[in-house]
Amino acid sequence: MTTYLGREVAEIHGIPYRTLMRWAEDGLLNPVGARRGHRYPATWHETDVREASVLAGLRRAGFSLQRLREAVDYLRSIGHNPMSSGAFLVVRTSEGHPADVIKFCDTGEAIALLRRPGQLVFPLWAPDECA
Repeated sequence: MTTYLGREVAEIHGIPYRTLMRWAEDGLLNPVGARRGHRYPATWHETDVREASVLAGLRRAGFSLQRLREAVDYLRSIGHNPMSSGAFLVVRTSEGHPADVIKFCDTGEAIALLRRPGQLVFPLWAPDECA
């Protein structure tokens, strides 16, 4: 299993190291050893690197950290590993502002991440229809 140091992950995604570590300290990302009170360096696995990539992309798309925390918290509350799998679609307003993120899961469901409680979760297809 390949592991990375935080500085390597930050460089891969073109974000400041301190930004990456702040995301980890705040619980948006969970690499081993990156919580407050732990000594660095944290160990970053492939899933952590993927989650950092998705978060960096969503930040570049214009989402605030508060909105991303809502998305991560919601995914964790329904038992999903927040950003390490699936595909993500940014939904924009007619003015071009980011409005929502849809996660397309490997299981065939799509989840609107930034709606109020009672999130929209719907299947994209039934397994027999994909044959």
